[in-house]
Amino acid sequence: MSGGRKLSADDAIARGLHHEPGAAPSVRQSLAAARRRLGGRPGPLGRYAPGCIVEARLRDAMARTGVVLSASGPMCDVWFDDGIARRVRADRVSPVGGAIPDEIVRVAAEVNIFVALVEGQRVFWERSSGIAEAAIVEKCRYGAIVVTHAGKLVAVGFRKLWPAVAHGVA
Repeated sequence: MSGGRKLSADDAIARGLHHEPGAAPSVRQSLAAARRRLGGRPGPLGRYAPGCIVEARLRDAMARTGVVLSASGPMCDVWFDDGIARRVRADRVSPVGGAIPDEIVRVAAEVNIFVALVEGQRVFWERSSGIAEAAIVEKCRYGAIVVTHAGKLVAVGFRKLWPAVAHGVA
């Protein structure tokens, strides 16, 4: 970046910041750290689509209801009502039977909103000081890396992101 000017959200996306081989080491390192915190890039779709409400048998053999965040190959990343996402073998996941807790239904709706977001899209994100606007640079399993108007990269969980512009369906 010449002249010490920070990249705007539009510049970062237009230049493909997240894939730019000549990017400064600190940018590459911060992207790599953010990507790790958010579970990395999702792989090809598995048996369950993100947002599906499922029942998973965990290592303790206890069945728990959760929401699929990402599924590829033999593994599923499932969010449970304790607020923790766990990687579960796909053969230990099945469609849910019975009552579904309200919190799980809410999270499934949030996952479906996140799934509809695309890289480059303007979004609002919740932070401790209020609501901010940014653009998605890269989607990951548990959230997205966004770039603010000041050019700062931030890792944001899926529950704190929504589209800046909502499009209605007639």
